[in-house]
Amino acid sequence: GTIVRRHRIPLPPTHGDEFYTVHHFNINTEVIFYARRYKIIDCDQFTKNFLRKMGVRLNPPAERPDDPYTKKRQKFLESMKPLRPYERIDTLKQFLEHDGHVLRFFCVWHDPESMFHDPRELVLHYYLSDDTIDIKETVPVNAGRDVVPLFLRRDKLPKYAPTGLYQPGTITSRTVLNVFGNLVGNRGRYILDNRKTGAVHQEFYKDSDLKIGTVINVWGRKIILCDCDEFTKEYYRTKYGI
Repeated sequence: GTIVRRHRIPLPPTHGDEFYTVHHFNINTEVIFYARRYKIIDCDQFTKNFLRKMGVRLNPPAERPDDPYTKKRQKFLESMKPLRPYERIDTLKQFLEHDGHVLRFFCVWHDPESMFHDPRELVLHYYLSDDTIDIKETVPVNAGRDVVPLFLRRDKLPKYAPTGLYQPGTITSRTVLNVFGNLVGNRGRYILDNRKTGAVHQEFYKDSDLKIGTVINVWGRKIILCDCDEFTKEYYRTKYGI
């Protein structure tokens, strides 16, 4: 709030009944208002121009003193920062640019366990906002099969490793290192390896992997992409020149 309201402020008691005027103010000087000492460290450009026109030689600006509370608060916030490095992956830009943009492919899956080996018609949706895929099955009328909501729920579709799917727990972007083992008080100390040695990165299907005539592996089921809608054709024509 307002510390001193607008009025004429008298000089310290030794100067009698005189009041402060514009001639008493300058940069890097001290003034006393009602027994309180204030130090003027700087002023705005308008005030500088006004004082120069009056013939006042301005002093160089003074440094602002450090606030003990601000320093203590800053030290406290720095102590809360994690010691292990985190990698920030910004997906907001991709989401804002492609929110609501979905590629749609019409697919066929030949079920080897089916009694008549008839092809199963599927519709694959690729969401450009987060690179996820879901698949729905188109069941004709009187097909003799139950209608399920989703053939594949929406998620990132992983590619198969050369030796098959990765085992649970082997896919990681970082390697955890045990620094001391059990030598110090039977308690280990763990840190993350910054160089990512031994990290296993799993590849997922991207929009560049989906083309008409391509066979993708959906958790062991080989699905053929047969066609796509007009939006998908225009997307590949514009981005990839296909």
